[in-house]
Amino acid sequence: MRITSLNLDETISLNRKIQKEVDRQIKFMERHLKKLTIHSPEKQALKILLDHNLIRVPIPDPDWGGAIYELPNGNKIPIINTAQPRLYQYFISWHEVYHLTEISDENATHNISTEFDLTERKADYFASQMLISDDIFDYYHQLEQHSFIDRIAFCMDMFKAPYKAILIKLYESAIQCEKADLQGEIKENFDLKYSQTYWETKFKDLYLDDTLIKPTLIVDFGRLMEIVRDKSEKYSDVEVYKDNFNFLQELHSKFKTVKEEWSIGQLQ
Repeated sequence: MRITSLNLDETISLNRKIQKEVDRQIKFMERHLKKLTIHSPEKQALKILLDHNLIRVPIPDPDWGGAIYELPNGNKIPIINTAQPRLYQYFISWHEVYHLTEISDENATHNISTEFDLTERKADYFASQMLISDDIFDYYHQLEQHSFIDRIAFCMDMFKAPYKAILIKLYESAIQCEKADLQGEIKENFDLKYSQTYWETKFKDLYLDDTLIKPTLIVDFGRLMEIVRDKSEKYSDVEVYKDNFNFLQELHSKFKTVKEEWSIGQLQ
C-alpha cells in the first residue's frame, strides 16, 4: 500500500512503534558495517554497498528502485537502478543497507520499489533516519520567505532525500511541535506528483544542485566483474568460469547500450 495523505497519520504512528527496532538496526550497522567514518550520509551508504559487491545499472522502469538478492551461500548482492534520480538512489541505498542487516530466509530476495510501501516501512524509516536529521523542522522555518514547495526543494537539496521522504519527516516534526497549519499544508501537497522536468526547472531557479534529480545512468558491476574475471583467468581450463565472465561482459555491453539510448533520448 502506498503512503498517501489519507494514511499519513497511520504511517507516523507506525514509525513510533518501530523506532526502537530501527534504532537497533542503526547501531548494528554502525558497529558491523561501517569500516570508515565518512561525513557524507549518501557516500557512507554507497561505501557499505560497494563492500558487498554492489551492482549499478540503468533499468528503464520508473517503479523499480533496486533489489537485494541472497545467494545460496548466504552472500547478498545489492542492485541499484541508476535510471532513477540521484536522490532516489541515495534513499534506496540506505534502504538496501537496512536489508543487509536483516536476518533473512534462505534465498530471500528484497525487491525495492520507489513507492513508499508500508510493508517496507522499517527499511524506509531507517533510510529516512540516516539521511534526514531532526534539524529539518528548524531549517524549513528559516526559509519563511519562500513558498511551501520552494522550501521543500531546499530541504531535498540539503538532506539529499526525495520529496515524499522529506514530507514524511517534516510532518512527523510538525506533530511533535503541534504545528497544525504545517501538518495541513503537508497533507494538501502530499499526493501531488511533479515531473522530473518540473524539479529540474525548480532546482535551477533556486540555484540548487539539479543533478540531484537526474539519473546517473552508471553501469558498474564492481567487484563481481573482477571476481569472475580472476576466476576465469586462474582456472582457464574450466568452461563455466569462462562462460560466466563472457555472460557478464555481454550484460555489461547491453546496459551500456541502454545508457547511450537513454542519453540520446534525453538530448532530443
